[in-house]
Amino acid sequence: MLARRGIGGPGGIEPLLILGLVLLLYGFITGGLVSPVQRASEDPLGFIAFIIAIVLGITVHEFMHAYAAHRLGDDTARLLGRLSLNPMAHLDPFGTLLLVLAGFGYGKPVPFNESRLRTAMGVTFVALAGPIANVALAALCALPLRFGTASVIGGAYEEILTAIVLWNCVLAIFNLVPIPPLDGANVVYGLLPPRMQYSWRTYQQYGPFLLLGILLLAPRVLSALVFGPALALARFLVG
Repeated sequence: MLARRGIGGPGGIEPLLILGLVLLLYGFITGGLVSPVQRASEDPLGFIAFIIAIVLGITVHEFMHAYAAHRLGDDTARLLGRLSLNPMAHLDPFGTLLLVLAGFGYGKPVPFNESRLRTAMGVTFVALAGPIANVALAALCALPLRFGTASVIGGAYEEILTAIVLWNCVLAIFNLVPIPPLDGANVVYGLLPPRMQYSWRTYQQYGPFLLLGILLLAPRVLSALVFGPALALARFLVG
């Protein structure tokens, strides 16, 4: 499973550090966790493709959050150096370590100041920018696969492109789940009338515990909600 930490703003919290530790510990205790490092010896190219796909996905995802906020009037992320396509500006040390050890992780949250956004739906636009960027990246990398160019070159090129398409679709769909700290929660927040936003802030405080509960108690439900649509989207893009 892949996640990214929620962007700053309404209800901005950083709970995935604890969530990641709990899931990592749970996976090792139950023996159900097979890390990408363990699989690397059996499929080194698949491991490299996975890392490239996730690093690219996190980078464009976080960059587009920063870019959307900048275009809407808030330069908080730009002043913090987040308006960059340099992966080092967006990778979180522990989140990156989790990617290697457990196959799920997250990037640094992109902070923004809601009061500086020029539109009432600014929070929604900023939140949507990341998942849309992942779909755009997947669509771009799907073109050589769709028209057969990748198969002509073959080998590593085709496998890396396939991984980029698949995992960016997963990142996009997963982040649209409306449970804090995922982007979907801020998408909903920005669409609510002001009187209801206060209630949504309260919900955002408990969202990470809800997400953790689903991951631990009903992983198949979340898998069906995320991986089914993500695979369908990837197949559509590849054709």
